[in-house]
Amino acid sequence: MYEYLIIGAGVTGITLCKKFREAGIDNILVLEADDKIGGLCKTEEVEGHQLDIGGGHFFHTKHPEVFEYVFSHLPESEFQYYKRVSKIELEGNTIDYPVESNVWQLPLEQQIKYIISIIRNGESQNKPEPKNYEEWIRWKLGDRICDHYMIPYNEKLWGVKPEQMDCDWLYKIPQVNVEEVLQYSLEREADVNKFPAHIHFYYPVKGGFQRIVEALAEEEREYICLNTRVSDLEYRDSRWIVNKEYEAKHVVNTVPWNDLYKALGEPAKLSFDFEKIKYNRLMISLYEKEYDHDWHWRYIPDIQKCYHREFYIHNFAADSKANGIYLESNLNRYKQKKLKYEGKLLYETETEAAYPIPVIGHKKAIEHILEYYESQNLFGVGRWGQHQYQNADVSMYEAMKFVEKRIKEDGIC
Repeated sequence: MYEYLIIGAGVTGITLCKKFREAGIDNILVLEADDKIGGLCKTEEVEGHQLDIGGGHFFHTKHPEVFEYVFSHLPESEFQYYKRVSKIELEGNTIDYPVESNVWQLPLEQQIKYIISIIRNGESQNKPEPKNYEEWIRWKLGDRICDHYMIPYNEKLWGVKPEQMDCDWLYKIPQVNVEEVLQYSLEREADVNKFPAHIHFYYPVKGGFQRIVEALAEEEREYICLNTRVSDLEYRDSRWIVNKEYEAKHVVNTVPWNDLYKALGEPAKLSFDFEKIKYNRLMISLYEKEYDHDWHWRYIPDIQKCYHREFYIHNFAADSKANGIYLESNLNRYKQKKLKYEGKLLYETETEAAYPIPVIGHKKAIEHILEYYESQNLFGVGRWGQHQYQNADVSMYEAMKFVEKRIKEDGIC
């Protein structure tokens, strides 16, 4: 019987396996449905282009222990270090991200409209914080950014209407400093050190983002069973029986919970909660098209365009062929609205799962699921296990915290 059985060999599952083994637990197994490790962090080489088939991934973190851990397995010298160049296509113009700090880059007539709208945002006027997603965005950033960027972009990305979305995942958006917006517009320059997101990132010199996962998994291969999708989970006599074949004292889930609903016997008392656990899927489209700028990616809120982001591969993947661009499109939207893009289409692929959708009630739903199964030693960790919009570094950090907690509780030194 295994001490720990981990479902999923993405970056979370690999980190869990590695940290448990470092703690002395070798009686462990990772089950992966695919024929390749990596999950969303997989990379394919297509005609000389390094394509991250799970969508855009860049390595940076606010957690020093994650930097230390990754660099101990893949040295920092094997990464390129970049100052982020991210753009937004806004009303026919391309400006720097974030929009609220760079409206000064718009034509004067549009700039004035955006500044007036930002000044009138509800938060700066001390109006009560709304609970509805769309009202919250208007309260935070003003009507014009809401109408021309946030609402259409997020509707394209998530594939659901604003009224279906919660606002509890928007805590990362800081209060807009109206004085700074005016200062940037007058001085025609923004202070990038005050931007809310990472202004620098790392990317592997070779092999795409998957190179990180491969380095972490180098010594874990014998503990990973590929091509094994979990189809049956039964808790009996204080142990889990998985696929009627593997027995384990503890199970850690790192895949979407709703993918396990049938395997868990469709628990009636949690049916409402499982209905709230939703995710979207992406179509990743690789094109060749000449470009001569240094942009890493650009956000596309234009509702008439199928895709919501475009990535300029050679500008961050040094070993990738020039002029490669890949697009992210919500899969349902892609199927409904034909993708039109100038350039030569080389390859397309669909993700199994991409982002947890923050529908109203999702937070309480995952809390109920995790609480219910914790007493049976079934846990959830990472983007899917915790059903949170986590980047790879955060999922790694959550895996590291989970193992530390379990080792402490189990009394293993």
